[in-house]
Amino acid sequence: MLVAAAVAAGLLLLLVLAAPRLAGATWPLRAPSCALLLWQALGLAGGLLAVLGCATAALAPHGDTHLRALAGVDASAPWWSWAAGLLGLAVLLRLLQVLLTSTARTLATRRRHRALLDLVATRNPLLRGTHVVDHAVPVAYCVPGLRSRVVVSRGVLTALQEDEVRAVLAHERAHVAQRHDLVVLPFVALGATFPWLPAVRRAQEQVALLVEVLADRLAARRHGGPVLARALGKVAGGRTPAGGLGAGGDDVLVRACRLLDPPPPLPRAALALVLLAAGGVALLPPLVLAVPVILAS
Repeated sequence: MLVAAAVAAGLLLLLVLAAPRLAGATWPLRAPSCALLLWQALGLAGGLLAVLGCATAALAPHGDTHLRALAGVDASAPWWSWAAGLLGLAVLLRLLQVLLTSTARTLATRRRHRALLDLVATRNPLLRGTHVVDHAVPVAYCVPGLRSRVVVSRGVLTALQEDEVRAVLAHERAHVAQRHDLVVLPFVALGATFPWLPAVRRAQEQVALLVEVLADRLAARRHGGPVLARALGKVAGGRTPAGGLGAGGDDVLVRACRLLDPPPPLPRAALALVLLAAGGVALLPPLVLAVPVILAS
């Protein structure tokens, strides 16, 4: 069992070391969907390995496999077993607590924001399904959820040309349709649980960039990359309210360059390797569970 705990720690260390290399790679912008899947596998496996490694060390004195150890748990375990168990429980509870509280806080913020929009925003018959707020700074964002809202400011209608407005709206509707808010949320929990880990911060930044690239890609297919790039430059300075997903942000320059000079897509063989890597990473926690069974047989 201690061997399995060491394997879990080693695999977790490998994931932590791999995250900055993945964040510094250029290929994810050529295959954002696959890259996002790989990041999700890394985040899920990392959280599970952290908890599973502690639990495995805690159960080590009680049996040679997880099931046997669970059946033979008693109070005579050494102090380090109790310490490992308490650490694993603390990490698990922290992950769940942050995920639940951040979800509840975000939902409440969005509910209040939707209610405020229904009071102060106006409708433009030429922009179907869009809420317009009386604000001079160009701002475009969406409030995702079951009762989503797509919002633009008066500044957007003033500063942007008609084709640019429609491109920005297509970007925001892509966020809503693909529920990118649900993709980002687990990484918020990881970031609050492990704020001191640079790998986790890089993961948050990369996931946020990739969901924007996905929305850009859908909007560019309908309205053209140069049109969307111009629009993004004009709304880059606007701040997105809490709980929303905006078209602007600090990564606008990277996204605009990609729209103006689209990189070639990854070859199918490379895509297959990325998907294989994501599947392999997702299987790491079950591998840790299998190690004691293999050694005991």
